[in-house]
Amino acid sequence: MTNSEYREVVDFLGRQFAAVDQRFAAMDRRFDVLEERADARFRETLGHFDEIYRRLERLEQEYQAIVQALRRIEGLLADEQGRREMLERGVAELKGQVAALQARIDRLEQELHE
Repeated sequence: MTNSEYREVVDFLGRQFAAVDQRFAAMDRRFDVLEERADARFRETLGHFDEIYRRLERLEQEYQAIVQALRRIEGLLADEQGRREMLERGVAELKGQVAALQARIDRLEQELHE
C-alpha cells in the first residue's frame, strides 16, 4: 500500500467515523429527549400515586372515625335498651299495682253499695 493509498483509506475511514459519530450524537440526543419524556411521565405518574395515597389516607381516617362513631352509637343503644327494659319492667309493675288498686276500688265500691 502506497502512502497516498494509505491517506485515502485514512481519509475515507475518518469520514465514515465522523458520519457514525454524527449518527451516534443524533441518537444520543433522541435518547435524551425520550429519557426526559419518560422522566416527565414518571413524575406525573408518581404525582398521581401521591394523590391516590393521600385520598386513601383520608378515606382510612374517615373510616376509623365512622367505626368509632358506630361503636359509641352501639354503646348508647345498649344503654338505651337496658334503660328501656327497666322502664318496661317498671311499667309492668305499675300496671300490676294499678290493677290491684282498681280491684280494691271495685271491692270498696261493692261494699259501699251493699
